[in-house]
Amino acid sequence: MSRAESLYRLQLLDLELDRARKRLREIEASLAGSSALEHTRAEAAKAEKALRLASAELKSLELDAQALDDKITSEEQRLYSGAIRNPKEMLDLQQELDALRRRRVALDDQLLAAMEQVEQLRADELRCRQALAQAERNFADDSAHLRAERDKLQAAVEGDLEQREALCSGIPVKDLDLYSAIRAKKPNGVAVALIKSGACSQCGEVASSQLVQQARTGAAPVICSNCGRILYAQ
Repeated sequence: MSRAESLYRLQLLDLELDRARKRLREIEASLAGSSALEHTRAEAAKAEKALRLASAELKSLELDAQALDDKITSEEQRLYSGAIRNPKEMLDLQQELDALRRRRVALDDQLLAAMEQVEQLRADELRCRQALAQAERNFADDSAHLRAERDKLQAAVEGDLEQREALCSGIPVKDLDLYSAIRAKKPNGVAVALIKSGACSQCGEVASSQLVQQARTGAAPVICSNCGRILYAQ
């Protein structure tokens, strides 16, 4: 096995480790919380609060209506009991009763509107609560799958690390240092480029037949003059 081939095989392991670790981070983020679930939970809380406030307002109107009914009943009893004989006082009381009855009619309109609102909000709250329950079930199911995937990936990472350690033991330290330095500079983490159709597969720089031969069997790593990667020819 040439030195370039050893580094290429090392890179295959490292890229696989990169993908696995990236996916593990995504899984951990998903297990920590779902944005869709949090949104559904917030909507349910908002609907519950709106229903609670509207129900409290309806209750307040009902108490006002009861108090007004009691007041009207009391004043009617005074008016028709015969206890009041002064015509002006009777007229004043009659006018007050008329005003109370008008207020009661207006209050009925408010009560009807409030009851309709509560009915609508109760339906909204039920819908949001059901959506939240479904979202929580979905999250639980997804979490189970994610945990299984995480366990599988973690086992794969451990296996890859063991292979990497064994492979690195047969690679010269200076080659490992060169590989690591190049890999750290490349956004895609590719330090070793295959030569395909006589050119660097990463940047397209054409390689001479001599360079291709050196990349295939050379005693030292061959560097692409354009992108600075280690060249490897199969």
